[in-house]
Amino acid sequence: MSFYRSILAVLMLVMVAGCNEISVRGLSGNEYDQLATIEVVDTGGRDGQLYTRRLRERLSMNDGTTSVYQLTSTISASSISTLSVIGSSSKLTKMTMTARFDLTNIATGDVELSDSISTNATLGAVSSYFGKDESEANGKERLTKLLADRVARRIQLFLLDASD
Repeated sequence: MSFYRSILAVLMLVMVAGCNEISVRGLSGNEYDQLATIEVVDTGGRDGQLYTRRLRERLSMNDGTTSVYQLTSTISASSISTLSVIGSSSKLTKMTMTARFDLTNIATGDVELSDSISTNATLGAVSSYFGKDESEANGKERLTKLLADRVARRIQLFLLDASD
């Protein structure tokens, strides 16, 4: 009897899971055009250059279009020097990088989207000082690019939601 109940329960879960109305689709031509109207303001420093360049790539910037939105961002990074596991320490460093951004409508001056996104990485499985510095620099570059990708996706979702 229990075997039949478990089969019935599984069938009911499958039927309920098939009842949602979530649809996944790509961006349309109009939505690509809307992304191309975002002017990305340069962010200072080496990390800012990488972030701005990746963000412009992801938003399909087009120099021939008139800007409707202006995107301003700031990037900050912080590190915790040592991670430990109950009773023992390690030479690993946890780095957190945060991007805060505002999407402003140029015509009205209204901030239509203000948000922040954070990401983490664990660095430093090397013992030399040079290796630690290189690990940190490489980690910052990778986190910067990851943040730019996530900010671009967040803006895409905002514009999709605004158009619906």
